[in-house]
Amino acid sequence: MMKYDFDRVIDRSVTNDMKWHTGPVRSYLNVEVREDMIPMWIADMDFACPPCVVEAVKARAEKEIYGYCAPGVDYFKAVTYWYKSRYGIALDPACICVVPSVVGAINAAIRAFTQPGEGVIIQQPVYEPFAGLIQQTGRTVVNNGLVCEQGRYRMNFEELEQLAAKPENKLLVLCSPHNPVGRVWSREELARLGRICKENGVLVVSDEIHSDIVYPGHKHTPFWTVEEDFAKHCIVCTAPGKTFNVAGLKMANTLIFDPDMRSRFDAQIKAMSLDVRNTFGLEGVAAAYSPEGEEWLEELLVYLKGNAELVRDYVQEHLPQVDFVEPEGTFLCWLDLTRTGLTDAEILKRVDVEAGVICVPGPWFGKGGERHLRLNIGCTRANLAAAMERIAQALQS
Repeated sequence: MMKYDFDRVIDRSVTNDMKWHTGPVRSYLNVEVREDMIPMWIADMDFACPPCVVEAVKARAEKEIYGYCAPGVDYFKAVTYWYKSRYGIALDPACICVVPSVVGAINAAIRAFTQPGEGVIIQQPVYEPFAGLIQQTGRTVVNNGLVCEQGRYRMNFEELEQLAAKPENKLLVLCSPHNPVGRVWSREELARLGRICKENGVLVVSDEIHSDIVYPGHKHTPFWTVEEDFAKHCIVCTAPGKTFNVAGLKMANTLIFDPDMRSRFDAQIKAMSLDVRNTFGLEGVAAAYSPEGEEWLEELLVYLKGNAELVRDYVQEHLPQVDFVEPEGTFLCWLDLTRTGLTDAEILKRVDVEAGVICVPGPWFGKGGERHLRLNIGCTRANLAAAMERIAQALQS
């Protein structure tokens, strides 16, 4: 018996949650969708936040004043506790830069450490805002595409060596664990990437927002710990948003170990007006990074693993023309529909429009995402089963 009930249904249609309202979905997909849609797109979960977080936010609300706040000793103690407990790392609080979001931190890093026209390397198919930020800041997207072999993705190190050697390419955005393909990169893979970048003067910005959602048999390695001197050549972006379902609290932590780099980053954060903290987010994070939050997370991982197994088994039994990419981490599943023979437009029409299961179309993630779908399994098992039944009916018709 688990202490926390992840099967409990919470009505998100009565709040302003984007995921459960047809308006944002229609705007996002640019198509009409069913009113009885099953939303499995935006990457937040349908589970109640940990009770310790809920109680901390309630207690802060009762203080009656919600003015400007700054992180205090308790906040930094909580973040350092988390890294000590989960990874055995003694993290210096001075290295922690508190920002509203990981995307904001990546945006600031691109602006602070590259110039317009210079190249930023990403590994598609990957989270779309990476390419968007690069283009919006006038930098050049340089794709070091992932390679899929027998249903498992790997990095193309040979190509990376060539790209990193070009003097105009100054920065690489790493997704670790990877969204959407679900890889949890091994220490050996990260070491090889890090050495290539270090030798060529390419700064690594590691997005580790999914680092706590890792399944048995796999282990997340924080990038700066892979080799002793990597800390001087990287920025690590973290947040509790995915782990504890608190994305709306707008809190993230950027870890920068070189003082000069930290000063440049802080200056950019101020220039972008990203230095104002969320009053409730400070309390929520301090409560989440605790033994109580850790207990909740361990049960969440068991439930999410069961959800991933449900999708795998359903695909194998009912959708032999669909290839399931087994996730090693994240609460996202990557489905390969290439063998169905359907085009991307046909997949969108059948699954998202007609079946009303709102998945993220693969092309959103760039090259290599064609004829794929990303499915968010951070939901009740009953909802997931209903969604898989709809998808099967849509693809079998």
